[in-house]
Amino acid sequence: MKKIFFALGIISLVISCEKKDAAVSDGANEVVEIPFKKEGELEFINAKGEAFKKIDIEIAETNNERARGLMDRSKMEENNGMIFIFGDDEIRPHTFYMKNTRIPLDIMYFSKDSVLINIARNAQPGADSEQGGGTVAGAASDSKFVVEINGGLADVWGIKEGETKIRWNTVN
Repeated sequence: MKKIFFALGIISLVISCEKKDAAVSDGANEVVEIPFKKEGELEFINAKGEAFKKIDIEIAETNNERARGLMDRSKMEENNGMIFIFGDDEIRPHTFYMKNTRIPLDIMYFSKDSVLINIARNAQPGADSEQGGGTVAGAASDSKFVVEINGGLADVWGIKEGETKIRWNTVN
């Protein structure tokens, strides 16, 4: 009977130690890689109300999802991004810190009306900035939504402060 319980314990331990898709362990030097998971689609809208660029997005709307953001990603496809959604009681001039972020990002701050306020262009992981230590330029005024895409793409796609809007939907 003791052998059966011992065997079941070993099997449970082996199963619980299996590698998961979201993380890869390299022994003592743990390397974590979070895969992209499409949760919605986002369109950038020009001043005429026309969509000019559509991307797949992950949605960060809880405190934990927003804290994790795009951490532990070594790459992101060109047409992928993340939207951070803040509650009505959380609208303020947000600032982002790029802890454990491995890729340069364009961080775009949008008002409650989905109008682009300003962009922290090509924010570098851990780069020194005015705030120091990976903190990037914050929103110039109160923001409700923040969208992150690969660094440099906002200019390539023609995204403009005070003009570009966003709209998005979720997918199952």
